[in-house]
Amino acid sequence: MSRRATYATILTALLLLMTPYTVLATDSDGDGTDDADDDYPDNPCADTDTDGDGLPDTVVSGCTYQSVVAYTSFEDPFTNGAKYYDYGSGNSDYYLWNNVDEPHVAHNQTNGTEMGFTLYYTSTGGVGLTDGDYFGTANYTGTVGNYTEGTQGYQMGDVDGTATLTLDAITADSMTFDVFVQGGSSNSYEDADNLIIRFVGISSTVELVNVTGATGSTNHGGFASYMGVWTSFSSNIGSLGQGSLEIELTSNSQSESIYVDNVVFTSSVAMMADDDDDNDGWSDDDEVDCGTDPLDANDVPSDSDGNGICDALEGDDFDGDGISNENDPDDDNDGWDDTDEVSCNTNPLNGDSTPTDTDGDGVCDYLDSDDDNDGVEDGIDCDPLDPNETTDNDLDGICDGADDDDDNDGVLDGDDAFPNDPSEWSDADGDGKGDNVDDDDDNDGVSDLMEERCFSDPLDANSLPTDTDGDGDCDPIDYDDDDDGYTDQVEGWCGSDPLDVNSVPVDSDGDGECDTMDNDGDNDGVDDDQDAFPDDATEWVDTDGDGTGDNADTDVDGDGWMNVEEDSCGSDSMDSGSVPLDSDGDGDCDGIDSDDDGDGVDDVDDAFPDDSSEWVDTDGDGFGDNGDYDDDGDGWTDSSEGDCGSDALDGDSVPADSDDDGNCDLLDPDDDGDGVADGDDAFPNDGSEWDDTDSDGIGDNADGDDDGDQFSDSFEEDCNSDPLDATSVPGDIDGDDICDEMDPDDTDGPNYIDPDEDNGTPGFGLISALAVLALAAFARRD
Repeated sequence: MSRRATYATILTALLLLMTPYTVLATDSDGDGTDDADDDYPDNPCADTDTDGDGLPDTVVSGCTYQSVVAYTSFEDPFTNGAKYYDYGSGNSDYYLWNNVDEPHVAHNQTNGTEMGFTLYYTSTGGVGLTDGDYFGTANYTGTVGNYTEGTQGYQMGDVDGTATLTLDAITADSMTFDVFVQGGSSNSYEDADNLIIRFVGISSTVELVNVTGATGSTNHGGFASYMGVWTSFSSNIGSLGQGSLEIELTSNSQSESIYVDNVVFTSSVAMMADDDDDNDGWSDDDEVDCGTDPLDANDVPSDSDGNGICDALEGDDFDGDGISNENDPDDDNDGWDDTDEVSCNTNPLNGDSTPTDTDGDGVCDYLDSDDDNDGVEDGIDCDPLDPNETTDNDLDGICDGADDDDDNDGVLDGDDAFPNDPSEWSDADGDGKGDNVDDDDDNDGVSDLMEERCFSDPLDANSLPTDTDGDGDCDPIDYDDDDDGYTDQVEGWCGSDPLDVNSVPVDSDGDGECDTMDNDGDNDGVDDDQDAFPDDATEWVDTDGDGTGDNADTDVDGDGWMNVEEDSCGSDSMDSGSVPLDSDGDGDCDGIDSDDDGDGVDDVDDAFPDDSSEWVDTDGDGFGDNGDYDDDGDGWTDSSEGDCGSDALDGDSVPADSDDDGNCDLLDPDDDGDGVADGDDAFPNDGSEWDDTDSDGIGDNADGDDDGDQFSDSFEEDCNSDPLDATSVPGDIDGDDICDEMDPDDTDGPNYIDPDEDNGTPGFGLISALAVLALAAFARRD
C-alpha cells in the first residue's frame, strides 16, 4: 500500500471516530423540546426551570394541562385475599361496612391519598353476601394477570342481589378507569345479570356501560365484549358538575365477577411562570431593567443603598421632594418606603405603583402572611383577602362560609354533626365520636357491629338486641333462640315458634323429621304432597273429596252406590262416572235385580226385562203385548178379536170372516158379502147363495128347481111358470112332457083325454104326466 493510501485510510478512520453518534430525539409533550432537555417532558406548557424550584421560567401563553385532582387504585384500603361476610339479613337494602380481618368494601380518605368509596347492597330476593364471597379490595391475580396500577384492585362478584360501588363526590373535567370482566366458556352471564357504569353529576348523568347477560351456556350477552381483558374507559365530565362514579353489578355466581382499577380524575390547570428564574432574589423584570442576567444567579443588580432599587435605576431626586434618592426612604413619594416597595414587589419609582395592604396593618399583602388579618395564614386561608372566610375543608373551591357542605360528604352542614369531617356526619349518642368510627353509636352498651348482626338499631339506645333464652347470644345469631333443643332454622322450616320454648316442631310419625319438612308426615308410604290425609297413616286418598279417606269411605267415588254394590254390579267403585245400571231405580242394580224394570215380572219370564211397560211378546214380533195392537200376530187387532170372540193371544184363533171383508162374521151384517143381510140370507156364509125357495138346503142359484115343484127352473121359465112358486107348474094337457107353452100339439100326448071320451080311470093321465116330469127333472139335475 502506498503512503498516500495509508494516510487516506487513517484520515477516514479519524473522521469516523470524530463524528458524533446520532441519537433519535423524543418529545413526549410535543412542545418542540427533546425530553432529555425538557424539565417538563410531559407538559407542553413549559420546558425550562433554571433554578429547579418547580416553577417554569416561562409558560406558553394560554396553555393549560391536565392535572390529577383525585384518584384511587385501591392500594390504601386493607385486603388479605379472604372472603367478605355480610352479617345483615340479605333481604333488605342497606350500606355495607368493613369487617375486621376481611377485605374492605368501603373506604374513608382519612389515611393515604386515594379517594374514598362506599358500597350499597340492594336485595333481589337472594342471600346477598351473607354466605361469604370474594368481594371488595383484592390482590388476587389468578384471574386478571396483573392490575393496571399497583398490586391491588376492587373485585365485585356473586352478589346474589345488586351491589353499587360509589366513589367520593368530585368535580373534574375528565375521568379514566379500567375494568376486567371475568368470563369463559364454563360460566354464563344470564339475562338476570347486569353491569351499569355511570357518572352521576348534579346536572346530568353519563352512562358508559349498560349490559345484561343472556340465557345459554356460552352466550354471555353484552358481557362478552369485555370478558377476559382489561378495558379502559374515559369520559369528559366537566359539564356534569360535581358527582360520583357509580359501578353497579347484579350477579349470582363467583365466576360472574368484575375487577376495577386505576380510577383517575383530572382537570385543566393553568401553569404559573417563575418571576425569579435564577432564584437570586431579584425578579426577572428588575434584572432586565437593571441590565443583569435573569437566568444567572451570580449576576445580580448593584444596589449601593440596599433599598431594593438597583443603582442603574436610581436618580438624584426622583420625586423632587428636595431629598436625594440616596437619602430619600420614599423615592416616589407614594407613602411606602422604597425598601418596603421592593419587598412588596411594587415599583419604588412609580407613585401609582403601591403595595396592596388588605387588612391595613402596614404590611403589604405580598409580605403579609395574613392579608385579611383573620388569624389564618394566607397559605392555608381559603380566601386570604376575606376575613370571614378561612377554610375550604373539602377543597371543592368553595370556602366553607359559602359552602353548605364543607366536608363534601353529601350531608348539609346544618344537618352534619361533623361538618368538617367527610367521614362523619352523625353522632347518635352525642359522645363526640362520629357514628362511623364510634363502635357504639347509641351508647347502649352494645357495639354497632353486634347490633347490626342482631338487627337492633345501632342508632337507638332503646333498641337492644333480643336474647330470648338469655344465653348471651342475640336471637339473630343464636342458633337456638328459645333453647328448646331445636335450632331456629329447623323451627323456621318446621313452623314452630323459635322464640317459644313450649313451641316445638311437630313430628307426627316420630321419624325424626318434622311434619313440614317430612315428605311423608304420617309415614304411610305416600308423600305428603300426594297424600290427601298427610297426618293420617290409615288414609292417603279421597277419591270423591268428601273428607273421608277411601279406606274408610263406603262410597269411594261418591256416586251414591256402595263400594260392595259397585263391585257386585261390575261398575268402577273408584269412578263417579261409572255407576251400576238400575233400570227400575229400586236401588238394586240390574246385575242382581231379578226384575230389572220393576214391572212385577222376573227378568227370566220377562220378554222385555228392561221395559217396565212390557213383559210379554206373544207373537214374537219385538213389540210387547201392551203396546202391540195384534198380540198374536194373526192379522187381527186385539180389540177386533175381543169383539169377535176369538182369542187375541192365540194366533190360531182368528175371527170367522166368511167374505174376507175385514169384519168378522159376528159383527158383519153380511157375512158372505153377497149383499144380502144375514137375517135375510138363507145361506149367510155362502156368498153365492142367499135364497132357498123350496128349503131343500140348496140355494136357488145352485138349485135347478128352486121351488121344488119337480120342474127345472129353466123349464119353468121356458114354460112360463114361476120357478120360485111350487104351485106354479107348466101345463101339459096331453102329458107328452112338453109344456103347453112349448107344445105345438097339446092333444098328442098319452095323457090327453078327450073331453068327449071317458077312459074309466079318471086322473091316470095326470099321474102319468107327473111321473114323466119327475124323471125329466132328475135327468136335468144330472
